[in-house]
Amino acid sequence: MASPMSFRVDYYYKMNGSSGRGARTQLSGSVGQNLNGGTTESAVLEWLRKRHSGCEITLMKVEWK
Repeated sequence: MASPMSFRVDYYYKMNGSSGRGARTQLSGSVGQNLNGGTTESAVLEWLRKRHSGCEITLMKVEWK
C-alpha cells in the first residue's frame, strides 16, 4: 500500500479549563507540508495543538488519502 499523501481530520477544540465540548471542525492538509511526513494520529494532534495554542483537542476521526 502506498503512503498517504493527504489527510482529513474531524475534531473538537476548546480553551483549557472551559466547560462543554468546544467547537467541532474539520480540516484537510498535506502529509508532507503539514505533518512533515508523519502518518500517525500523534502527528495530526501535534499539528492541531500548534494551530490551537492553549486549547484541548479531541480527535473524532482521521482519514488518510
